[in-house]
Amino acid sequence: MAETLHLNTGVPKYTQISHWLMEMIQKGRYGLHEKLPSESRLSELFRVNRNTVRQAISDLVSKGLIQKRNGVGSFVIARSIPPVKYTLQNISSFTDDMIRMGITPKTKLIRQSVIEVPSEVAEKLMLGKEKWVILTERLRLGNQIPLVIERSYLPHKEYKAILKMRLTGSLYHLLTKKFHVDLHRSIQTFRAIALTGKDGKLLELPPGAPGIFLESIIYDSKNIPVEVLHAFHRGDQYVFEVESGRYRFELESLKRS
Repeated sequence: MAETLHLNTGVPKYTQISHWLMEMIQKGRYGLHEKLPSESRLSELFRVNRNTVRQAISDLVSKGLIQKRNGVGSFVIARSIPPVKYTLQNISSFTDDMIRMGITPKTKLIRQSVIEVPSEVAEKLMLGKEKWVILTERLRLGNQIPLVIERSYLPHKEYKAILKMRLTGSLYHLLTKKFHVDLHRSIQTFRAIALTGKDGKLLELPPGAPGIFLESIIYDSKNIPVEVLHAFHRGDQYVFEVESGRYRFELESLKRS
């Protein structure tokens, strides 16, 4: 290892150290479960104080790449992954998206329960007098990095059998194969948010970290609402892609306005 490494001016030092460590992890120089150099060694290497090194380490902890163990040191728990591209074009499965990108998917079931439907969800599912839905809350990970929290609402009367099924894979696979539902179309809206303390903790991010909230309402081929999904994505790991058609200049409508 070199005696000292140069840091550029104009960029926060902790950011440069964080990026250097991330590159070293991504290239396999520091392998999974391997201990990183000590804070004192890194401060000597970059000629910075230990507070700057701690800030860089905390940045990697928030990204889910390393874990700090009190009195022991910092250890690699995951390799960085390229930003996950979410295409707002077709209904997609998280599991399918991860596999397509060469990322290993994993699902942690947080809870699954029958609840009285929130009014805004009841309206979107068009439930009428039906008051109960199945709420399934899951944490979805890629290469061991927590990426998105999903809260899915399904009409209880139609899908109560799902309560006895394993939900560690694709929910959409179950709906199509076990319930023979044609997931025909969806209406998706998204917006930037600041993650709450609870959601940030699940995603291993500090409270107030940037996130992307996505609401998806899925309909079957008969225009019956099937699911309302609320998904909370890490802002530092997702890219949303929208494909648009050609520009159409409506001259006549402009003249009338």
